[in-house]
Amino acid sequence: MPAPMAPASEAELVTLIRAAAEAKRGLVTEGGGTKRHLGPSAPAGTERVSLRALNRVVAYEPGDMVVCVEAGIRLADLQQVLAVHRQWLPVDPPFAASTLGGVLATHSSGPRRLAYGTIKDMLLGARVVGAAGQASKSGGRVVKNVSGYDLHKLQVGAFGSLGVIVEANFRVTALPEASAILWLATPSLAGCHETLLDVASSSLRPCALEAFDLSSSHALAEAVADFPSGASLALIGIEGSHPIVARHRRDLAVFRTGAQASGWLEGPAVERVWGALRDLPARHTSDITLRVAARPHDLPRLLGELQPLRARLTGTAVQAALGIARISVAAPDDVPALAAELSKWQSLAKASAGYAVVESAPVDCADRACLAWTAPVDHSLGARLKQRWDPDQILNPGKMVC
Repeated sequence: MPAPMAPASEAELVTLIRAAAEAKRGLVTEGGGTKRHLGPSAPAGTERVSLRALNRVVAYEPGDMVVCVEAGIRLADLQQVLAVHRQWLPVDPPFAASTLGGVLATHSSGPRRLAYGTIKDMLLGARVVGAAGQASKSGGRVVKNVSGYDLHKLQVGAFGSLGVIVEANFRVTALPEASAILWLATPSLAGCHETLLDVASSSLRPCALEAFDLSSSHALAEAVADFPSGASLALIGIEGSHPIVARHRRDLAVFRTGAQASGWLEGPAVERVWGALRDLPARHTSDITLRVAARPHDLPRLLGELQPLRARLTGTAVQAALGIARISVAAPDDVPALAAELSKWQSLAKASAGYAVVESAPVDCADRACLAWTAPVDHSLGARLKQRWDPDQILNPGKMVC
């Protein structure tokens, strides 16, 4: 794969986009390159553009708790800057080398989405270069911004197909005073899922409720020695003040009674767990990963109906309180056959008022185009915006999944 073009400034990026628009040639943008396996493939021969050189912290006001950065900055690097002032951008998406632009483009999120929301919730404004090479801004750099439309939020999850984000403004928050994780080991994923739904229905407010099957638990146990490797695993994350953590430790005792084994993690061990969860999806870049969603209490039944996958299953992770599961399977030789099976699951998910879509597949996977990247519903708004803003399909052609 040839090296991507790497503009060192917004002006250079504008020049590249204008040249591509004049030649009616498609461009695919990327940051750290960690998410190439997500979403549909761009047409063959499309040139790549890396934004990695656009990586400055443009402005940071710790007192106002807002920051403006260029899209090519790595999230990990920004967190280091913010940590000096005991602050952080409260998102924990997969892949350590992710850039802010990549996280925005794919709308990636992690286990603590339950407490903090997604990166769209932190986005205050953005500067975007469109398909004609013209820069525009929407939103601002203050939390109480009420002028105009939130057009920048249309870019989140659009895979760069509606414009190239070059700068983004975020609200940040204080680092939690204390944190802890309760882990529970049970014989089955269904048992973990049920326990976490009980926690979600209680008066407690954890920051994460995650369940993992035997395969995923084994992978986590390789990274976190405290975890057992022979059982499904439920993780309950708690963050906040010391009294909040103490209250959760006391009240969660009742949920430990049905577990084969359980334990508490605090201090540096908690950060090891968040890191292990961040790195877990990297084990499945050669697999096909399906994202299934339904109402939280409907999801267990829906997952029970997806039996044909069991023989090829490589890992399942469930965000119990959000009603989202990710199921990874080994990529088959006959991808169209799997795609036909996925269409049946989409019907099952729709019957449960949910959806089932393919989230990722190996970049060299044959017949990627036949996979179910979108749910069978009307996506006319995104298509109409793409046609209006980029009629010649210059920016990330074929990548739109929103």
